[in-house]
Amino acid sequence: MSPITPGRLRRLRETWYIFTALNAFSFSLVSGSVITLFALRLGASGTAIGALNAFGFVTFLFMPLGRILISRIRMVDAFGWGWILRYVFMLPVLAAPFLADRGRADAALALVLASAAAFNFFRGVGLIGNNPVLAFLGGERDRGAFLSNVQIINSLVSIATFLAVALLLGRSASLVRYALFLGSGIAVGMVGSLLLFRIPEPEEYRPARTSSWPAAFREAVRTKPIRDYFYVFALISFVAGTARTFLVVYPRAVYASGDGDVMIFTLAASLGAVAMGMLTRKLVDRLGAKPLYGIFIAVSALSILPVLVSPGFASPLPVFLFLFAVNFASGFGLAGQENAAQTYYFALIPANRTLDLAIVYYLVYGFAGALGSAAGGLVLDGLSVLGVAPAGAYRILFGGLFLLLAAALARTPVLIRLGASSVRESLGILFSLRDLRAIGLLDRLDRSRRPDEEIGIIREIGRSERPVAQRDLLPYLRSPRFDVRMEALTALGNLRTLTPATLEAVTQEMRGHPYTTAYLSARVLGKAGNDSVVPALREALGSEDYMFQGAAMVALARLGDRTSLPAIEEIVSSSDNPRLVIQGAYALELLGSSSSIPILVEVLRKEGTPDFVRDEVVLSLAGVLGVFDRFYPMYREWTADPDRGRALLQDALEEASRSGGGRARAVEDMLSDPPRGAETARVLLKAERLDPRAAAVLAEAAVDPGLSGHGGFRFLLAVLAALAV
Repeated sequence: MSPITPGRLRRLRETWYIFTALNAFSFSLVSGSVITLFALRLGASGTAIGALNAFGFVTFLFMPLGRILISRIRMVDAFGWGWILRYVFMLPVLAAPFLADRGRADAALALVLASAAAFNFFRGVGLIGNNPVLAFLGGERDRGAFLSNVQIINSLVSIATFLAVALLLGRSASLVRYALFLGSGIAVGMVGSLLLFRIPEPEEYRPARTSSWPAAFREAVRTKPIRDYFYVFALISFVAGTARTFLVVYPRAVYASGDGDVMIFTLAASLGAVAMGMLTRKLVDRLGAKPLYGIFIAVSALSILPVLVSPGFASPLPVFLFLFAVNFASGFGLAGQENAAQTYYFALIPANRTLDLAIVYYLVYGFAGALGSAAGGLVLDGLSVLGVAPAGAYRILFGGLFLLLAAALARTPVLIRLGASSVRESLGILFSLRDLRAIGLLDRLDRSRRPDEEIGIIREIGRSERPVAQRDLLPYLRSPRFDVRMEALTALGNLRTLTPATLEAVTQEMRGHPYTTAYLSARVLGKAGNDSVVPALREALGSEDYMFQGAAMVALARLGDRTSLPAIEEIVSSSDNPRLVIQGAYALELLGSSSSIPILVEVLRKEGTPDFVRDEVVLSLAGVLGVFDRFYPMYREWTADPDRGRALLQDALEEASRSGGGRARAVEDMLSDPPRGAETARVLLKAERLDPRAAAVLAEAAVDPGLSGHGGFRFLLAVLAALAV
């Protein structure tokens, strides 16, 4: 199969989004809260409710049948026909109200259970095509964002559906009204199922004929990263199966809420899922799924803590707000942990094993979820038989769920990172408006189509100085447009630390773009690099690109590469290029070796050296001699106003020496016109903290009429004499 074009992928995603909307509307009406409330109206017990919702998880146990089926037909066909047949076999549920009207509520309930079982049987068979299609449409670059978009659409449509149902149900709706909801869901679901046949077969995700899902299961058991993943996943699936089932019943059992209110609380859970999707669609592809996985497990655990209290309230409004908040938080956490789990799993497994290992994924999800739903019903009925009040029974049940989530959270650190950020970094980003704004800018950058747009957005990202943008800027280092590469490097240069992947990318950019952006790459590596980039920077010392060569000298000095000191000294002493001399002198200043003092003095002695170069060399000499912090403020003032500079020097002299004498004369002689350097040389030769070889070089320079003729150097010698370093 030839690679799919971006335009066609976009159109296929749009088709999938339409299918998701229709499917979400249908599924909201034929499963979950609606059918649970319908069953409760028919007199279902807690065990029956647990079994009914367990069917939604048992559905995944039928995926192996779908695996057998796709050996004979296309995955997309199995997906589409499974979806159509699940609605066909749901049709008998519409007869339940008529049976109940004839006094056969038990038969009506049995029909509901049987229809739900058949619905989930064919759903399980068809699901075999779901993960391959999602992986195919998700691509590699923005899979997490695509999955989050699907989650958002699903949740928004569910919210609208639940809101409509809540308004139409009232406190206690008739069975016929429930049947109308179910019939509407069946009809819309069939229409939506037809869209699946428009999706092309995801051939790269079709398993090899020699493969089998039992073999995939054995592979999963043997592979530690996958085994660790399923330990955590099984625990959260068990909790999700229980929580989703009984948070629907909890308001009725403990607070006597009406059917309409229960649908509003279900809507709140969907709102939580939407909020989760809006947050993670920008974050999951940039932070990685693992940290979000742990964060959402923690959120799920915190969301059920209020149920352990189940406080009493004096009026209906606090009850409503309490239950709304509980359902919103649980919807946020449960949907978030499942979304992160699925994204992580896609990244963990190879593409050609997606389908078979997806069966293992759904088997674990289905078995654990069904067990949680069924066990929850049995626990509640058992506690009721023992005489425990509903509020107490729910405290016990959800207390157990909290402990299971704590166990899952404790295990998440062993999951491999897959290049993800740490939990601490992720939490910092989640609670940082500047980081979230940077991520918003990255989204705009992804949608940009012109270099000028890219340059403007990258410049904004660079000003934000947020490390979260680092990985997404790397593709722009390969841009064919010079200005785009420049801006991307400038943005990276604003960051304090760079990842190994970024350092490698910048190094490659440096080697591939001499005479253009190579010098800026060298600057970036010097500011945030490490020993790994030193060899490439040493190579640059021999480059014919003088800007690159100069930036490499400074970068090596910033990294403390003293091995490069002789090469840098050679460049400084032999070059007539003002930029190279200035940058080389600064590099010697950073390295701070007294062996460089004669080299710098020779640059000052060399005929034809421009005064602006001598100014820089004088500053570098001050840095090597360790007096830069004292010298620079005085020198800055002296260059602007000599009298002001001399006044500051006089203050320094008085502060450094009480006896005055020789130092004062040395300073006065050095700054006289013409300068007299003998006394200055004597003071420098006696300075205890000055290296003897350096003192000798400076003393000789002080009495050299040619050298001491440069005002800046004379001022440095005067400062050295005053401080008697």
